[in-house]
Amino acid sequence: MHEMGIASSILEAVRKELLLYPQYRAAKVQVRIGEFAGVDQNSLQFCFDAIVKDSPFAPLELGIEMSSGDELDLSFIEMDDGKKETEKEIEAATLV
Repeated sequence: MHEMGIASSILEAVRKELLLYPQYRAAKVQVRIGEFAGVDQNSLQFCFDAIVKDSPFAPLELGIEMSSGDELDLSFIEMDDGKKETEKEIEAATLV
């Protein structure tokens, strides 16, 4: 199940981004998956939820946007400092 590896890669990207913004926590991460990427959306969601549960990232939400093609990209990370939310756009960050 390579979806577990993809979920781990997503969390690693979030962790690296949070190092740049220590005053924030990640609230949501959005990925774009192409229909020919060979990724099962439900399996990815299940794996992501399993990794995030009982971790410092909880309650991080995964958003999945389906598209045509074979891309698997990190679209954005939404961050929250408890007072306001900000969306950090990630430029074409390919996960695999």
